[in-house]
Amino acid sequence: MSTSTGPAQRVARNAALKMAVQATRLLSLAFLVLAARALGPEAFGRFTFAYALATLLGAALDLGMHTLLVRGIARAPEMTAEQWRAAVTLKLGLLAPAGLVLLAFPIASGRPLETTAAVWLLGVAIGLQSFIELAVSVFTAFERLELELGLRLVEKLCLFGVGMLGLWLGGGLWLVSGAFALAAVVSLALGVALVDRRLARLGGGLDPAGARVLFSQLRPVAGAFVLAFATTRLVPLLVALLGGDRAAGYFGAAVRILDVTVVVPVAMVAAVYPVLARLGPADPRFRRILVRAAEVLLVAGLGVALGLAYGAEHVTLWAYGDRYGPTAPLLPVLGGAACLGFLNQYLAVVLLALDRPGRLLAVSAVSFAASAALTPGLVLTAGAAGGAVALALVETITLVGSLVALLPITGLPFGRGAVRAGAAALGAALVAEALPPGLGQLAAALLTYGAAVILLEPVPRALWGELVRGRTRAAVESP
Repeated sequence: MSTSTGPAQRVARNAALKMAVQATRLLSLAFLVLAARALGPEAFGRFTFAYALATLLGAALDLGMHTLLVRGIARAPEMTAEQWRAAVTLKLGLLAPAGLVLLAFPIASGRPLETTAAVWLLGVAIGLQSFIELAVSVFTAFERLELELGLRLVEKLCLFGVGMLGLWLGGGLWLVSGAFALAAVVSLALGVALVDRRLARLGGGLDPAGARVLFSQLRPVAGAFVLAFATTRLVPLLVALLGGDRAAGYFGAAVRILDVTVVVPVAMVAAVYPVLARLGPADPRFRRILVRAAEVLLVAGLGVALGLAYGAEHVTLWAYGDRYGPTAPLLPVLGGAACLGFLNQYLAVVLLALDRPGRLLAVSAVSFAASAALTPGLVLTAGAAGGAVALALVETITLVGSLVALLPITGLPFGRGAVRAGAAALGAALVAEALPPGLGQLAAALLTYGAAVILLEPVPRALWGELVRGRTRAAVESP
């Protein structure tokens, strides 16, 4: 990319490429939907428990490292190899104790052999994925997201191909979990090769001294990342432990549908974070990008919430069939949580771009405490539905905390566009409520919302033009 490209153009191009990257998740979603159908609610509940537990290993290996790596390389690209070796060394040091805990937990908690094996296989996949994210961090810092697109596409094709073969051969939970591990092996090898050959000669060896320096830099943000990650994973774990495998299966099926929507905040964060980290709050362009990105996320999040509020039954039936009927009532609640989550993911990296990890830690601590206090009682009372309500409440608390943390630094990260987006969503809901339930109600909600967004322009047309030009540029420059 030319160095003359301005911040807005870079954000647009990065967002377009990251959207394409996240679109590859549709392959893993398709595999998991078919796996859920083949396994049934109880076995898929065991998968949901195993996956939620295994991802805690990823949190223990992350500690905010990837975000700091992006910021460090974006500011000093000539230090890529040194920062890479330090990060690899630190991850290996963290892997031993965290891996032992993961190995022991399913045995100590008395889970069945099949579930224990799934935890271990998915632990391998998540552990390798943590090292893959180092390569992705380098791609993001260099704003070479076309390389991540190729990497993710290979990973998802491998997962889908191996997983579908396992299902066709009649494989159960073991083969479903093993497909994730194999895909991670292939993806890690490719990711390291792309970094080494395209961006920076990595060399070999470890760097204990660099790892210690990196760990000292991580201390202010590590607690925040662990708490934030644990907050989201605590709910499915408690649904499985307190509500049983079947409730976890229904909850996990709903969460898999929401995975499609994660493309929006992930793309925006990857596009905006390196630019905000370079500009700093003193630059007038900082607030302009801050507000516009927040408003784009709000518009998208409200659309997701409306779609799931009025289309939950149809989506559940189409995706999973009759056996997953209890999943449908969870989706409207989780749709609202997803809208709030879009903003929370974004505001967290804004605090990091502002070098305010202490504020992020405070927000994460409050959110985790709220989840730990609310979730057990709600799950014991209402099962999977209680878990969905708990997640929505925690996302609300997190958003309020994030806004309070940002207010004295940047002011509210919203402008008039947020009010217009809210008005568009309210109008769409009023139209939909006047109609009988069914596909017509869903269509009316989405069409009314789309028309209101066009008329009210919560996001200026000029910005959509930048996104279109960014998408076109990304298509031309990607391999």
